[in-house]
Amino acid sequence: MRPRAVDSTYLQSLRYDESNHVLIVRFRDGCVTHYFDVPARTYQAILNADSPGAKFGELVRDRDYKFTVVKSAA
Repeated sequence: MRPRAVDSTYLQSLRYDESNHVLIVRFRDGCVTHYFDVPARTYQAILNADSPGAKFGELVRDRDYKFTVVKSAA
């Protein structure tokens, strides 16, 4: 799936790898992080939220998802 731009001061774009359940997040500062075992419904909830950044914080960042930073901030 291609990256989807989001209207957020915190997030730049999201991509979801359905076969591996990986949420790929590009932040406004250039950092790219992969979050593992994220359900597709969580990805959709972030995309559909009035505030994608706040919803990401609620559903992903503040949870115990394993993650790896693949590109550090610029």
